Amino acid sequence: MEPQVILFPSVAMFLLTFGVIVRMGLARYLAIQSGAVSIKFFRTYDEGEQPARLHLLSRHVQNHFEVPPLFHLGVIMAFVVGAVSLASVAFAWLFFGVRCFHTYIHLGSNDVSVRFFTFITSLAALAGLWGCVLFELFQQTA
Repeated sequence: MEPQVILFPSVAMFLLTFGVIVRMGLARYLAIQSGAVSIKFFRTYDEGEQPARLHLLSRHVQNHFEVPPLFHLGVIMAFVVGAVSLASVAFAWLFFGVRCFHTYIHLGSNDVSVRFFTFITSLAALAGLWGCVLFELFQQTA
């Protein structure tokens, strides 16, 4: 297996993150244009209120800078230490796929129990990826 294949799920995760950032930016622009929120709100985020949908979009974007950086680091580590295997690539794609579903749930029905299950599943995939990295590191140092 070519080691570069582990990078594709990370690129896909970047595109998902970039997409939700663009979506949030567009929603903020439209909310300002329609008068639903004052542009002054975005100076310090405490001058007035933003609509609930904007708050949800902002919170979702913030989610992409909590656990996903550990995913990107895991992908880089797998690439660097030579831990690219069918398992590590599968865990990486599983993480990305579950995060896509998480986005769909969070920005759609926002069913907290389903969203929590997808979060736990993404953590399990992340743990699997990092497990592959650790296994390879232990193999190399044994």
